[in-house]
Amino acid sequence: MLNICIPGALPLICRADDLEPNNESVVDFTEFSLEELKNVEIISVSKKLEKLSEVSAAVYVITQEDIRRSGATNIPDALRLAPGVQVARNGPTEWAVTIRCLNEEFSENLLVLIDGRSVYSPVFSGVHWDVQDTVLEDIERIEVIRGPGAAIWGANAVNGVINIITKSTKDTQDGQFLVLGGTEEESGSIRYGGNLGNDTYYRTYVKYFGRERFSKDNRGGNSDDNWRSVRGGFRIDREPETAMASNSLTLQGEAYANRYDTKIDRFSLTPPYYTRENDTSEAAGGHLLGRWQHTFSETSDTELQLYYDHTKKDYDISSAYIDTVDLDFRHKFNFSQHEIVWGLGYRFITDEFSIKNGHIQDFQIDMEPLKLDQHVYSAFVQDKVQLIPERLNLTIGSKFEYNDYMGFEVQPSIRLLWIPGKQHALWGAISRAVRTPSRIEQGLREIVGIAPSGSFIKESASDTSYSKSPAVFMFLGNDELSSETLMAYEVGYRLEPTNTLRLDMTAFYYNYDKLIMLDFDELYLETAPFPHYIIPYRYKNSMEGEAHGTEVAADWHPLRQWRMKASYSYLKTRLLHNDDLITDDFEGDIEEKSNPGSQFSLRSSLDITDQLELDAWLRYVDTLSEKNVDSYTTLDVRLAWKPMENLELSVVGQNLLDGQHQEFSPFEVERSVYFRLSWRF
Repeated sequence: MLNICIPGALPLICRADDLEPNNESVVDFTEFSLEELKNVEIISVSKKLEKLSEVSAAVYVITQEDIRRSGATNIPDALRLAPGVQVARNGPTEWAVTIRCLNEEFSENLLVLIDGRSVYSPVFSGVHWDVQDTVLEDIERIEVIRGPGAAIWGANAVNGVINIITKSTKDTQDGQFLVLGGTEEESGSIRYGGNLGNDTYYRTYVKYFGRERFSKDNRGGNSDDNWRSVRGGFRIDREPETAMASNSLTLQGEAYANRYDTKIDRFSLTPPYYTRENDTSEAAGGHLLGRWQHTFSETSDTELQLYYDHTKKDYDISSAYIDTVDLDFRHKFNFSQHEIVWGLGYRFITDEFSIKNGHIQDFQIDMEPLKLDQHVYSAFVQDKVQLIPERLNLTIGSKFEYNDYMGFEVQPSIRLLWIPGKQHALWGAISRAVRTPSRIEQGLREIVGIAPSGSFIKESASDTSYSKSPAVFMFLGNDELSSETLMAYEVGYRLEPTNTLRLDMTAFYYNYDKLIMLDFDELYLETAPFPHYIIPYRYKNSMEGEAHGTEVAADWHPLRQWRMKASYSYLKTRLLHNDDLITDDFEGDIEEKSNPGSQFSLRSSLDITDQLELDAWLRYVDTLSEKNVDSYTTLDVRLAWKPMENLELSVVGQNLLDGQHQEFSPFEVERSVYFRLSWRF
């Protein structure tokens, strides 16, 4: 549920459910002035409502209207709307998404939540974006926090927090049917909402998605990939008629199933050593979430949330089953000039690995142990102090966590916000955050390549027999890993020089320690219990580094019916390993250092008439020299027509400036066109 505060005579909080519903989202951000927009309230920074203009953090809100008019068809593409977010297509079902960091497939330093439920996988240290395919039209907003959020959200909220918030059921009454089809993908969804009485509302939905084979792919046959998914779910909200009523309840759940026809690598110790096989990978799961909110007064409220999540995911030739139970309690209250929020949490995670269609170790891959239970206990407290009312705020707090393997972690943060005048705001922050090692990094043994016999010979004369054996490249886990740590320093400045222009600028410096990377393991080489020649790489806390950069975002309303948004971000990383300084100019194969130096985005949204909309989106992304990916510029154009109030027809062209381009790997993103029909009934 979106809460907004509009400047006016009354100093009370205005709420979306106090407004008159019109069977769809009752908040149309395109009708807001910049003065109103900066008073939109968000929850992701402090787990409590705060005005966007009074948050001492780098925050960007992607609204439902932004998503609709961008033409994005999935959450990763929608995240490209936020400044400083790096999104790169890595395959038919894969995206690499991160913020201010070394980009990787699983977004390992980025915490992602959907309605307060974490979708960050502790097994892979990251997010499987292919299974986060919720109905985009039901998203109210996406709050993107650039910078550490660990003081509130805990471990793994290192470089940012993405909180995807869906609409209240009161705002999705009656039905909506949507169908999309084009050169690459097809999808359809139907949603229906109603009233159960006693201020209780519901919605149910079903969505189908399909993506055909890609005709351009240099990865050796992956052009046979295709992707099908189906999901369905429900949500029930009991909302009080007034903001000060005592209780509100939410119950929601979803189940999904994905299927991918692809190819996987198989290795053997006999010629030809390596083959690519046709394979069908699957992902399935579901969740059930309940939330109770109780309001004591205008300055005191509490929330209790419990959810269960089940996931089964194929990963190459292996499968992982993950079950999560999470209990979270939060309480907010005011005392004198202090606004205090505190909470407690408990999470239980159990996982089990197996080879597809089996439960035994495999020559190519193994996990130790195959089954593992993890318990995480946490508490947090944060105090926002009004040093000078409406001028100077100090926010200080910390998260305290304990788990069975990493032990006790403290993640503090201190933030200062100064508002010298109506048009200006200056803030600064110092934070500490950690990323806990994943199950893969702790317990994996995987063969990733085999070289023919005679390719490698040991130096010792007594070991010349190895020349007759194939050389096996192996990745090894390490159960002695420590958590990665980050000390972050940020400053920001917000400026509203006119009532039609708003600027947001941020600069940051990060200091990383104990970064986990794959290192050659000479000890294992000498003691490996295999008859063949092993070239072992083990996960170790063997790297430290730093990063710094700037982000600038502008929002300009030259006319009531025309809006433009622009952003620019710059990121520089420097890594230190074995006394050798590796910079962005290094041309070696350093997978951990994969980020573009500069990114630029310019969007234009024009209402030609009340029934006709035209949107254009130009983006530039710098080179990824470590992955031999050139810089690229894309242009997306959308034209939409509303012949009736409840019917919209649109056509979208994506990547119109070239036939195809690489973004993160040899996989090529192609030019595409699709048509979309949306009907409310």
